[in-house]
Amino acid sequence: MTAATRPPAWVRVADIAAVAAIVLTIFVALFGGFDLRLPGLAIRLHSFGRLIFIAAALVAIRHAAHPSLPLHRRILEAIRERNTKSEAGVVSYALMSRAVILFIGYFAVLTVGINRPTQGFTLSPDQLFNLPARFDAGWYGGIALDGYYFAGAFEKQQNIAFFPAFPMLMRAAGYPIGAFAPGVGHDRRMARLLWAGTILSMFAFAWGALYLWRLARDTIGESNAPAAVALFTAYPFAVFYSASYSESLFFLGSVAAIYHFRRHELIAAAIWGAVVGLTRPNGCFLSVVLALMIAESLWGKKISTFPHSHISRSLAAASAPGVAMLAYSAYVKSLTGDWFGWARLHEAWGRSYSGTAPMTRAYGWIVDEGLLHVFEGVPFDTLNTFGLLFVLVMVWPVARRLGIAFAAFILINAIPPLLAGGVLSMGRLTSTLFPVFLALAVTVRPRAIPPLITAFAIGQGLAAVLFFTWRPLF
Repeated sequence: MTAATRPPAWVRVADIAAVAAIVLTIFVALFGGFDLRLPGLAIRLHSFGRLIFIAAALVAIRHAAHPSLPLHRRILEAIRERNTKSEAGVVSYALMSRAVILFIGYFAVLTVGINRPTQGFTLSPDQLFNLPARFDAGWYGGIALDGYYFAGAFEKQQNIAFFPAFPMLMRAAGYPIGAFAPGVGHDRRMARLLWAGTILSMFAFAWGALYLWRLARDTIGESNAPAAVALFTAYPFAVFYSASYSESLFFLGSVAAIYHFRRHELIAAAIWGAVVGLTRPNGCFLSVVLALMIAESLWGKKISTFPHSHISRSLAAASAPGVAMLAYSAYVKSLTGDWFGWARLHEAWGRSYSGTAPMTRAYGWIVDEGLLHVFEGVPFDTLNTFGLLFVLVMVWPVARRLGIAFAAFILINAIPPLLAGGVLSMGRLTSTLFPVFLALAVTVRPRAIPPLITAFAIGQGLAAVLFFTWRPLF
């Protein structure tokens, strides 16, 4: 849209208000409204009829006063202008991709149906309202709603194994949509919190995609940045970015910390690094990656001529993820008496160090039973293995094109969980390893990028069907 055809400011404000009223109408119609309680002010929205009237009135008045460029035409032009070659386009593309996955998941529930033997919990008979209630989302929602607890035994699953950053943000996001409104039942509170977490996850993903586009522009060139974002967004295991899971926040914090650290914006890098350290157990490993980036920057330089104060500040910023992990560990010690009680609890999910036993066992299965029989016997482990093999194959291209620190980000996040639990949830973990997609965008020939994105997207559609119908792809 050119400056000459751009409508006056009051028209743009009226259009934004009308779109907001339409979005609120849809939300209230689907979920029954919400209560927003602010100091000295309580707002209740439970009647979508009034919102429809407000939206219609805004559109009618605006079109009567300025009919030359109607709202629907502005929206269509904005969609046509949005692509992954601009920052606004990246955000729009990322958010739309997350909404499409939710749509696929919802219709998978209606058509394929829930796998009852593995269904962990149900919060509502309404399938749409209940959609975010899947697998680990219940743990995050429970922390956001009721806080942490310790039952006195490390042998059973407990919520202190989950780090606090994402559930804390879920709790904050739950207030505006009535998760803590008086008189609301426990299950309904939880469902609202999980929807808050899903929305939070989607927007964190979009923000992270924007940072990824900026990082790609700095590392592989602006012409390759759209391909990197599109490949990352379409990756089959990116389905978890449409769930009330911490992957989006981990991805956002990691890519933002690295982006700012490379630009020597150390305060921003430290803040994002601390977020990562409080988001997932492997978040503390980001300190190692940032330290390697310092070493790479000093490679070939004489340390005596490099400002020691800058090295000290860089090391302090690099330590933020590890320090944040230790801060949470101190809290866990106050609950359990064990600094790393959160790590001990992962054994209750089947994650304990077993060395190369998982790989030896898998090799034995293939030799004894044949590859196709293994696929048929453990299909979900097979899918997770494909994700693991994919990122391991990409380690060398990442190291060659982006550097040792980026390659270390992949290895340090993939190898320890492999040795401690085999391929359990490995696909989900690989979805956050964004350097893979930066290297992939410049390794694959340009004409092969669209077919690869298409193949990835089809795989993500399959993953959405499996995940939202409670098949154990977690």
